Amino acid sequence: MKKSIFILLLLVSGFSLTNCSKTVDPIWMQYEEENCVPPWVGKTDNRSQDNLEALLRADGLIPLKIKIKGTRENNCIDCDCKTGKVYQVQIDRSQMNYLIYYGFSAKK
Repeated sequence: MKKSIFILLLLVSGFSLTNCSKTVDPIWMQYEEENCVPPWVGKTDNRSQDNLEALLRADGLIPLKIKIKGTRENNCIDCDCKTGKVYQVQIDRSQMNYLIYYGFSAKK
């Protein structure tokens, strides 16, 4: 009796594991930093990454991955000039519109 219950439990657990569907549809979004820096920018890339993650989580977003690329190199003083820094965030596609609110766009 115990053996048949054990086998039944194994079959049920094996069946449920094989029928799991993909629950995340990841997409990379990016933000090209401008001279008028966004509120998450810190003194270092690590601090900026931590600040960005905290900001997104506070708004209920779940960043899967965050990358910061490039260096700040520009000679422009206008607010809309690009600095060379790019912030990339991987999120579930269902949360894409929230990042668009912050100025992110889908990574090409």
